[in-house]
Amino acid sequence: MKRTFGIKTGLLVVSFMALMLCTNLAYRVSAQSEALNSNSDQQVSTSNSIAQLNEEAAILYRQALENNIEEVRGSILRISKSLEHISFEGQTTVEGIHALSETIVEVKQAVVKVKNDDASLQQSSAKLRLAADSLANPTKPLWLQYYKIVKNDLDALSAATNQGQTAAVLANRYTVLEEHYETIRPAALIRREPYEIAQMDAWLSHTKGLTNAKQPDLAQLKSMVAHGEELVNQLFGREKDESAFVPFVQGPDRRAAGLLISSVIVATLSYAGYRKYRAQQQGIFPFRR
Repeated sequence: MKRTFGIKTGLLVVSFMALMLCTNLAYRVSAQSEALNSNSDQQVSTSNSIAQLNEEAAILYRQALENNIEEVRGSILRISKSLEHISFEGQTTVEGIHALSETIVEVKQAVVKVKNDDASLQQSSAKLRLAADSLANPTKPLWLQYYKIVKNDLDALSAATNQGQTAAVLANRYTVLEEHYETIRPAALIRREPYEIAQMDAWLSHTKGLTNAKQPDLAQLKSMVAHGEELVNQLFGREKDESAFVPFVQGPDRRAAGLLISSVIVATLSYAGYRKYRAQQQGIFPFRR
């Protein structure tokens, strides 16, 4: 009798443990599902806000080209307010956020002095347009289309160097290159690693010093131009072959998997204990020597 009671008690304990594990697993799966839904809603909201920002930046750029100052003021005000409601977590780096903010400030400053410098407004609005697009389109941003422009600028500087052109010509070639780079810099900083932008900035600074010298060191300038081509290819993602690969997919939560496995084990033990109990009730006992 005591033996039967002990078996029943053991079965109840094992069954209770299995029930607890299953309940815990179900609760965890439910919590994860709610968290995923919440994150999904937040991502959709962020994507919509960034898309609106990009659309407003495109409108502002067209208005700047048309020199419609009042409309530009309205657009930049709406863009500034929209930033307060955008979560940039997972969208870009801190440096990228600062770059976008700086372009907005530049447009505001250009609007104030637009009567004296229309070109400044157009350039700053172009920088904002490309930066907003880079944020909204991480795979194929518009600023990547500047590769040919920047490459042509480098080729022009290289040709002038090889021909031994005057310091004035070299400085002019560099100025064109720098202007185009500065236009795409905020957009590039949003999608590229900060060290890549820092390398380009350092290269430009050194090259500017060489081209602005009264007697430029042509040998050193040739070397710098060659190095600049490598950096530009790296910046625009042209230095590596785009090979196909299987993207990393995050597997199931280890804890949830562990609970599931534990539940299966406990359920198996419970069934085995139940079979043993039935066998004993029917007078069937395992053979022992």
